[in-house]
Amino acid sequence: MQDDKMIVDEVLRGNKEAFAQIIQKYNRRITLLIRKMLGQPPHEQDIAQEIFIKVYYHLGDYNKSYEFGAWLYRIATNHCFDELRSRKRSIMVTNTEVELATSHTPEAEYLVKEQNSYLQDRIKALDSKHRVVLEMRYLQYMSYEEISKKLGVPISTVRTRLSRGKTKLKEALTRRGKGGDCYL
Repeated sequence: MQDDKMIVDEVLRGNKEAFAQIIQKYNRRITLLIRKMLGQPPHEQDIAQEIFIKVYYHLGDYNKSYEFGAWLYRIATNHCFDELRSRKRSIMVTNTEVELATSHTPEAEYLVKEQNSYLQDRIKALDSKHRVVLEMRYLQYMSYEEISKKLGVPISTVRTRLSRGKTKLKEALTRRGKGGDCYL
């Protein structure tokens, strides 16, 4: 391979293909620098490519009294610092955070209370055998076996009551009633 300064001269004279020698020589070192500074980002090769593009477009600014490798590493280091700064600025917001941020408004809390009240009224309106099984399963988090033992009925009866209870509850929630009920 030629001396870096000679390659830079060739590129500046218009031989764009000569820059491939620089990439070939420094690609592994730049990749290791990126890993050292940024961890192992999923777009590591993209970052390396951005660095080489910067180097290519700023070759005219290179002062040949300095070592080329040191100049290239300075550009790479600064680019990695820029990447770290941009990571800090772009805060990732998850759906859960959005839900938490929007769910604490007084209006949202009021609606949740209204919906819970409406749901509880519909559950209370169910037959006791269906209501009890639904409450044990979904409010007390009991298993089918626990419900079976507690009520003294077979597991198949528990499953049937749960299924029918859910069906009746769903019908009660979606049925249009008098008085302008609010439905879930």
